[in-house]
Amino acid sequence: MKALHLVALAMLTASGGAAAAPQPDDNVMVPLFLDACAKGDLTYEAREAAIAADSQWVAAADTDDLDIAAFGKVPSISINFDYRHPTAVREWTRTADGKTIRLVLARFPADRRYPTLCGLLVPDVRNVFPYSDPFEAGVKAIGLKGKSTDLPHYFEYSGKLPGGRPARGDIFSRTRVLGGGDNMHMYVAF
Repeated sequence: MKALHLVALAMLTASGGAAAAPQPDDNVMVPLFLDACAKGDLTYEAREAAIAADSQWVAAADTDDLDIAAFGKVPSISINFDYRHPTAVREWTRTADGKTIRLVLARFPADRRYPTLCGLLVPDVRNVFPYSDPFEAGVKAIGLKGKSTDLPHYFEYSGKLPGGRPARGDIFSRTRVLGGGDNMHMYVAF
């Protein structure tokens, strides 16, 4: 992914735009996401228990402002994934790196390809570059491979978990799960 960062920086410079120095890789948000959503057993119950075991996460009372279906919608990608009509949604919040972040755990009917979705929502993110390398390393560790990208805002991964269950995940710095603005989501669905 660093090569993509350099290509994007070179394109920006060649086009006459002012190029900022490359941002260092994130070492806060992606590890929080991976701890909550991708470590240990990948089931709804195991994710819920892992989140509850971390006293930094505070359960939120209301998830009405979340558009869970928007996890599967990226405007520039024609394939959409159906995350409509969850049967349960839980949310937690915490402060990290000076931002209030939100963690979402959604359950869908068992006959869905991905009956569980675990995602992290981060406000005020310009693009995914500082997060992309650590995110890729984390999802590759559970069996996902790069599938598509739309620089500088979107990277998609899919594959099979140990045991053969399908899984997918993405990172998108223009998510609409929280409405408008420069909000980012990272999620894995399995």
